[in-house]
This record gives sequence, C-alpha cells and structure tokens, in this order.
Amino acid sequence: MTKRNLLITLVMLVILAGGIYMIQQNQTPQVPPIIINPGFESTNPLEGWKTTGIVESDGYESAKRLTHPGGNAPVESIQKLSDISNGWYTLKAWVRSSRGQKEAYIALKDCGTDEVRASVPITPSDKWLQIVVSAKVTKHECTISLYSDADAGEWVSFDNIEVVPGRAALSVMGADISSLKKSEDKGGVYAYEDGTQADALKILHDHGMNYARLRVWVNSPDGYHGKKQLLEMAKRLKENKIKLLVDFHYSDSWADPGKQPKPAAWEKLDFNGLKKALYDYTYDICNSLKQQGTPPDMVQIGNEITNGMLWDDGKNDKNFDNLASLLKEGYRATKDCLPSTQVMLHVDNGGNNEMYRWWFDNIIKQGVTFDLIGASYYPYWHGTLADFQNNMNNIAVRYNKDIIVVETAYAFTADDKDN
Repeated sequence: MTKRNLLITLVMLVILAGGIYMIQQNQTPQVPPIIINPGFESTNPLEGWKTTGIVESDGYESAKRLTHPGGNAPVESIQKLSDISNGWYTLKAWVRSSRGQKEAYIALKDCGTDEVRASVPITPSDKWLQIVVSAKVTKHECTISLYSDADAGEWVSFDNIEVVPGRAALSVMGADISSLKKSEDKGGVYAYEDGTQADALKILHDHGMNYARLRVWVNSPDGYHGKKQLLEMAKRLKENKIKLLVDFHYSDSWADPGKQPKPAAWEKLDFNGLKKALYDYTYDICNSLKQQGTPPDMVQIGNEITNGMLWDDGKNDKNFDNLASLLKEGYRATKDCLPSTQVMLHVDNGGNNEMYRWWFDNIIKQGVTFDLIGASYYPYWHGTLADFQNNMNNIAVRYNKDIIVVETAYAFTADDKDN
C-alpha cells in the first residue's frame, strides 16, 4: 500500500495480486546523499557522471535529459557516492525508452552488498515512468549505474536521478488463490523449484506472499467458492501466517464490469429487501470467520464494480444513488462485525484517471465511506505503465487513501487470443 505522498513503483513481476511500495525508514540514515547534476541541467551537462551518453532537450519537467543511444556497444552512466552513512538507500529515476532494448536498467552496485537492478520497461515516446531500486550500504560508498544495450536507432533516456534514505518494499505481496481447493481436489500438486512437493500455501509464504484473496459466491454452481470453502481456506491461511482479503462478488458466479448478476435467491427482492440481504450476507460471512478465529483483514464490497453491482438495481449508468446505498450496507455490516477490518472499493481500468476521478468523486459525493481503493490493471486493455503510474499517483493524493492493485497480469503477447 502507499500513502498519499509516495509515488508508485512498478515491480515487473507477473503476480495475481500486488501492492504499491512504501519507503521504510526504520534503521536507515536520515540524510540523503548528494548527487552531482541529478537532472543533467549543469552548464557542463555531464558534470558528475562518467558516461558516453548524450544530453538532449525535453527532460522530465525540465529542459534536459540524459540519453543512451543504441549502437554497437552498451552504454553505462555511473556516479560514485562516497562518505555516506551505512544503511538502506533507494535509487529513483524517471525513464523513457524505445522498443529495441536488449537490456536496460538502473542499479546500485559496489555498496558492500550484491548489485541490485530495476529494469526499464518500454514506454510511449512521450511519457515518463519512475522506477526505483533499493540496496543496503555497508562500506560507506555506493555507485549509481544507468545501463542500456540496444540496437542502432533505439534509445533510453534518464532524468531526475535521486537517492533517498530507506528501502522501497511491497507492503502487500498477494495472490488470488480462490481455485486452489478445487485444483487440489482434482489432483493438483505443488512443489518447490527443486521438485519437493509441499502445501501450496507454504510454498507461496516461503516466497514472500503475505496476503491471499478469496472470492465468495452466494450459491456457487460448482460447489466451490462458497462460505464452506472460504472458512476452510481461512484456517489454512492462518496456519501459514497469511492474511485474508475476502472478495464479495454478491453473485452466484463471476461478477465484473461486463456483468453483475444478482444471486438467484435475491432476484425477486425489492430494493429494501436487496439492501437487507446484502447486509445480512456480509455480516454472516464476516461473523462466521470471526467465530472460528480467522477474521478477515480486508474485504471487497463487490468485484470490479466500475459499472455498479447487483444489476439492474445497482447500476450506476444514470446515477450513483442505488449503488451508494448498497455499498453503505456492505460497509456497515463489515464494521458492525469487525471494526478493524479494512473495507475496499474495487474498480477496473487502472490506467484511466478520468474514470477513477468520475467514479470516486461520485461515490464520495453520495457519502459512501471506505478505507482502501482497489484497482485492476491489465496492460493489454488498461493503458501503458506510465498511464497506470500517473493514475495511481493522482488518486492517492486526491482521495488520501491507500491503494492496492488486487488484479494484474503482464501480457506475453500483443495478440488477442481471448477466445
């Protein structure tokens, strides 16, 4: 999660649920190192840097930028930081790049620990992206490295280089494991890299997972993803020291921006009856988890509710009145049962800042209370990484809320093979 004044870092991992970094300050130096010419604006434009790169115009919010042109050899720009306090530091850089990169990254090296890198993603030619990487300094010095290796005609640009005390880390590293029980029942087995079989949850925890998302359907068509399975899996999560995010679909099957069908048992209810059913159901799930000693740490009131929920009553194509009333019941039920459980509102299209502002402005105008913003970001449909970063940074400040990316995947192909 991130607080309002922290920028998002883009960790290039294919994960089913991720988080946004925060700079951890404990046990770190308090004074940032001095970087010479961090924005390449000096009258001697490469002062402070050892590089074969070139300075060009059109920087990130400034006149100049450092560009590594592609060609016959890799290009590296380095600056050594000396006489600095030991501890954790985070390197930040704004980057742009063309497509033909064999390799491009920012790095901290020669810090007394292993070199650490963050890859430079492909970006639109006119959009900047901020990436970060953290290292622990143990010998009072460290070297900044900006590296690229590309074909002739390709390029990478860097600007506004910054090193700050602290470590950038994901506070939520999660996965949606809703289908795990079904997989196991049908013979699925899981193993570590060396082939040793083990409980999938133990393997995931050993690899850093600290949150699991579990969807819950009212009357599941296949017998899975219901209350019974949720309670069973919650026990296993607690045994493996993994926190729980409950994803209420308020449906008997999948609910998403293109469909939000009511549960069959709720179809004939009037709107007041629908609100009561939502409250009672939410409270029952939360209370059942609480009674068995596995209270949820977070809940989603609806899944990807960009276009509303419990259609047609909860559609927001005309106004947000009914949707707001339903969301208030979900929030109230959760807090009546478990005041400390955080309530999330989850929408899709993570690169669309205009949509996020429209949606959350209207929800807040209706007096809906919530704790967290949940986002889906699938780059094939939802825009570039730069679009995504811009949106996350903007809404974190605008709404003063923590943000969690609860759905993401990185496309391995640009071909559309959904069918």
